[in-house]
Amino acid sequence: MIGSKKLVVLGVGNSIRMDDGAGIRAVEQLEKDEDLIQLGISFQYLNTGGLDILDAIDGFDHAIIVDAASMAHQGLKPGEIFYLENLNEIDVKDSGGISSHGVGVLPVLKYAKMGGYEVPNPIEVYGVQIKEIGFIGEELTPEVTKGVEKLVPKLKSHILSLF
Repeated sequence: MIGSKKLVVLGVGNSIRMDDGAGIRAVEQLEKDEDLIQLGISFQYLNTGGLDILDAIDGFDHAIIVDAASMAHQGLKPGEIFYLENLNEIDVKDSGGISSHGVGVLPVLKYAKMGGYEVPNPIEVYGVQIKEIGFIGEELTPEVTKGVEKLVPKLKSHILSLF
């Protein structure tokens, strides 16, 4: 239970690179939710990524990062949701490395923990498997739109369970 602890929900992505904006879209919906507004949660957006993630979550007790990613190597299809909670078990070689944000979310978090950087505990990562980020455009593909529609209520339920 969060209680007096500070929670940040961080949407990461590039909202003009099609499906890469899925994390930002999900957090935008959560930020408008009346049930969540009254809880004093910090909702933030990051169109860059990499080391900027560490600045965005600095000073919080708990972080939920919402992103779009390519996890196809783990068998995910476009629009499927993923959840990672134990960053100590993430193999950096399998976590994407370079992304459209520069350095990917998972490697940054993993290296920060390994390097002794003070980060919130816990850090949870929710996301949606991308289909298309190779073109400029603000629209999500239909598969990823459906994924965001499934992800938002899951996130809301999870956040409410923390309070």
